[in-house]
Amino acid sequence: MNEKWGKLIEFIKNREENKDHIFWMARQAKPYRGTIALMLLFEILSLMLSLLSTFVSKTVVDRATSARLDAKYVAIMAGASLLSIAFSTVFRIFNDYVNENFSFGLRCKMFSGIQSSVWQKLIRFHSGDIVTRLTSDIYGISSGILTIVPNTIVTAMQLTIAFFILFHYDHELAVFALVIGPLGGLISLTLMPKYKVYQTRLKESESAYRAFMQESLSNITVVKTFRLEEENNRRMEEFRQDRLKTTLSAAKLGTVIHSLMRLFYSFGYILAFCWGAYRISTGKITYGTLTLFISLVSQVQGSLSRLSKVLPQFYSMVICSKRIREVTDLENEQFSGREGVPKQIGIRMDHVNFAYNVKPVLNDVTLEIKPGERVGIVGASGAGKTTLIRLLLALITPQSGTLTYVTEDGLQPVEPDSRRFISYVPQGNTLLAGTIEQNLRNGNANATEEELWTVLKASGAYDFVRNLPDGLDTELAEHATGISEGQAQRLSIARALLKKLPLLILDEATSALDEQTEAKVLDGISKYTDRTCMFITHRRSMLRYCDKVLELSEDGYVTMRTLDHSNEE
Repeated sequence: MNEKWGKLIEFIKNREENKDHIFWMARQAKPYRGTIALMLLFEILSLMLSLLSTFVSKTVVDRATSARLDAKYVAIMAGASLLSIAFSTVFRIFNDYVNENFSFGLRCKMFSGIQSSVWQKLIRFHSGDIVTRLTSDIYGISSGILTIVPNTIVTAMQLTIAFFILFHYDHELAVFALVIGPLGGLISLTLMPKYKVYQTRLKESESAYRAFMQESLSNITVVKTFRLEEENNRRMEEFRQDRLKTTLSAAKLGTVIHSLMRLFYSFGYILAFCWGAYRISTGKITYGTLTLFISLVSQVQGSLSRLSKVLPQFYSMVICSKRIREVTDLENEQFSGREGVPKQIGIRMDHVNFAYNVKPVLNDVTLEIKPGERVGIVGASGAGKTTLIRLLLALITPQSGTLTYVTEDGLQPVEPDSRRFISYVPQGNTLLAGTIEQNLRNGNANATEEELWTVLKASGAYDFVRNLPDGLDTELAEHATGISEGQAQRLSIARALLKKLPLLILDEATSALDEQTEAKVLDGISKYTDRTCMFITHRRSMLRYCDKVLELSEDGYVTMRTLDHSNEE
């Protein structure tokens, strides 16, 4: 018992944090306050109909016992019931619509914020974990807000009205019915902190198994190649057993809480029934008043029961909001608002240093790439080639030194805004599910069909796309299933060329091509554009298309030299 009270005290101590989460959720709900008010109106009307039905039923019973049954009251009772059913039907449809609108609106807002987060901080989270937070956690918040706010207000109204009506007929019974419910709730309250622990574990477990499934399915080729099916099945079974254990513990605790409340509510109901029967035997009340007693006591107890469920739901919402804010409250990238794209661009690095932990990746790098130059970047794996590109893309920042772009308007700092200068072809297959045309238009949505075919020629993809039965309308599955890796790379290059920006970066973009096809692609790029180009490559043969080469060593030093192609055939 001491442990339970300790957890309760711990929860109370965290009230400031809980309050902060409540205010955050209130801010998210603010744009929907009109809709929530309309839902509240529906609930109040349903409550009024329920009370009307209760009073009419009393009159019907009293008149029936006096042999004066009046069809008018029966009709009113039936009409109130039909109206209540109609209201319930409309409200259910409206509630589902509002819930989806609210949850998806919040999801879009949070998704937008996550995309604006600083890259280095965002990649600490697994993508599957983020998806879980944006789906089930946000749904938990939206459904909680749309349930708790109207239900708490209406339930409080129902409790107040029912109590005063009951008090009018019998003071002692009204007070007892009001006290017995909260007593059960207070006893159950000591178990709530433990319930919160189980809910947190379930949320964390959901993120973990979703992340695992997403990663396994995204890399199904690796799974099959390394024959990891059985190992993955074993991991999924471990997730299953862990969730079953936690779910069972939460269910047991929830059952204990619910049973304690029902015990006190049932005791109150039985007492009301016995007290009413006694009052009838003494001639103090009528049979109709007895039905009113029982109905009102049920409403009081039911109201207290619904209010008691607010706390567990609040626990769940606090957990969900905390998890969502862990990713949405990440530091955002800072944009200066600069606009305009220069025709040509160069790069200048002055004593740039960058290290992961303590290992230097770029060590006191000073160099200049002039506008229009083509530069090959070579070096062993882990020498810092990708780090250099991330610096140019402003995904990471130098720990010391300065990195700037050289334009006709002068020097511009490398910052998130400067990505408007860059066409980038990352490593691997970066095509999206959809048609070939849709993928190309991600580079330029307003490109003409002629421009599409022009960049396809420049990237060496013209022939194979032209020979496809559906041409540009060919549907690509996830990871561009249906075409080869080399074909996917050529489409990625075409997409980048379509952007027509002054800096083109290709990160091992021709690694899946044979040398003959690679030469054809690089020839096409050279003829298509005079922009500044940077080629990360392991193939020395690619350097014949470059004016300069940057060689990165494993100790972080960079050497730049000009290439002389005058003696090449």
